[in-house]
Amino acid sequence: MKVFDQEIHRIFNLFKKGAPFSFSKYADGEWAIMNNYYLNNNEFEISSKTPDFFRQKLIESFRFKDSDYYVGISCPCCQGNEAHKMNVFSEQNEEHLTFANIFVNSNYSIYKDTFLKEYGKYDIHLVANKNSKIENLPFKIEKFYPISFSAWVNNYDLIENIKQQNLSNKLFLFCAGPFGNLLAHQLHKSNKNNIYLDIGSTLNPWLQSEGFKRDYYMNGYFSERKCIWNKI
Repeated sequence: MKVFDQEIHRIFNLFKKGAPFSFSKYADGEWAIMNNYYLNNNEFEISSKTPDFFRQKLIESFRFKDSDYYVGISCPCCQGNEAHKMNVFSEQNEEHLTFANIFVNSNYSIYKDTFLKEYGKYDIHLVANKNSKIENLPFKIEKFYPISFSAWVNNYDLIENIKQQNLSNKLFLFCAGPFGNLLAHQLHKSNKNNIYLDIGSTLNPWLQSEGFKRDYYMNGYFSERKCIWNKI
């Protein structure tokens, strides 16, 4: 059985080694997309007008397998039986699965003491909302890729743009909803010379460009929540 705080240290140990790998997380929003449920959370949407091509690309990213590719899925304490469905649907082996919430909830304080402090040692390429206040970040950015609402559809061409740069020894950080999953998958598949991390909302307190605020970084109930893996 996986333990919440042990899992973030497991992934951090991979990160500290500096060897290229990719982490892609899938929570309730991404799962809704894969199941073709319509939603709009002010950061991304899926509707009857969304071409199915993009949903299929998200599913491909969820099921992609590689020795250096890790997938975060929802846990039963947050998603109930849907967590088990995600596990089965992913077709991933246990070693390459972890919590979608690995960087947040009660692990957020660990994230800030580990990953956040380590980022400054890398040349960082950040993909985040175009309104992000990158000057507030506690580390420097080598390159910023601004994206718009529902970037997984509207900014899909950015994937090819980054591929063509043929970069090496960079740290890519994705604050981009389901677009982070597509980036983590396709960039890793085409170029295994970088680290790709789908870090979701973890930089929101600095970037201040979120579509909605999260409880965990506002010292609310979820800031003390330890997610559980059992029964997945």
